[in-house]
Amino acid sequence: MKVAHLITSKVFAGIEQHVFELATAMDDETDHVILCDKSLVGFMSGVRTHSITMGSRFSPLNIIRLVLFFWENNTDVLHCHGAKASAIGGWVGLITKVKIVATIHGLKSHNRSIKYADSVIGVNKEVVKDIPQAKVIPNWFNPAHQGRPSSRTGPVIAVGRLEKVKGFDLLINAWANIKEELNIIGSGKELLPLQELIKKLGLSDRIKILTDHSYESIEDIYKNASGLIVSSLREGGPRTVLEAINHNIPVLGTNVGIMPQIIPRDLLTEAGDQVGLTALLEEMIPLLPQLDVSAIKIAMHEEYSLKNACIKTKEVYFSL
Repeated sequence: MKVAHLITSKVFAGIEQHVFELATAMDDETDHVILCDKSLVGFMSGVRTHSITMGSRFSPLNIIRLVLFFWENNTDVLHCHGAKASAIGGWVGLITKVKIVATIHGLKSHNRSIKYADSVIGVNKEVVKDIPQAKVIPNWFNPAHQGRPSSRTGPVIAVGRLEKVKGFDLLINAWANIKEELNIIGSGKELLPLQELIKKLGLSDRIKILTDHSYESIEDIYKNASGLIVSSLREGGPRTVLEAINHNIPVLGTNVGIMPQIIPRDLLTEAGDQVGLTALLEEMIPLLPQLDVSAIKIAMHEEYSLKNACIKTKEVYFSL
């Protein structure tokens, strides 16, 4: 079976890593190619790629390029990742005999992009709650990480793109009365506003934003982190939760994505609730050394592994 994965972004981040690892780990019964912008090809070492530039989701050139590719390569399944890819792929499925699988990676206000998909996958229950026929296949912890327990002697961390949706401004505001060190790891367009907020609140001695860590080097951060905070307003994962638990690091934060399926309810607060987040952190940060996540790690390895995701994804392909 020939499977093509379509991603339309030009930045290698969570979705792109998801696709790369999934294609890499699939067995010999499926042959995979990743259709992506030329800027991403260098990140896909070991997986066959085809460079293809996607314009607006409404551009007919996108459809023409993909249709020609599928006619030339006898592709069986087009696996679309994200709303834009799914919208474009849906039209391709109407023209060709290619079966369309759409994976929803994040919570959307509507699901028009998957209208013509033959099968829908959600990375958590929340993102497909209004799509009864969808199959939930969760994200996984990084298979390259050895998962050695953290010494938990270092700072509390938060990891992610520096964007509004990650709620790092809420996290910084919540840190005013907390004396522990906090490292926010990531890069993005909110860097300067967040740095200004830290300075304004007089927290420069306790909060640092680290922008020089690549995806590959992030495991070094987990070696001594004492806790992970997720302050996001919405999430498909987040994968950082799985990575932290894999390193025996306790997690606190907002009730988004897979958090309520993994993290005990008394360690969560509602997304966007500044008062609730502040109260949670002020109460629980001093208790981090007492939190044991070993039982959560055992359960996570059963449900949130790349091997498990590959088995379930292949079942979707062959069902079509």
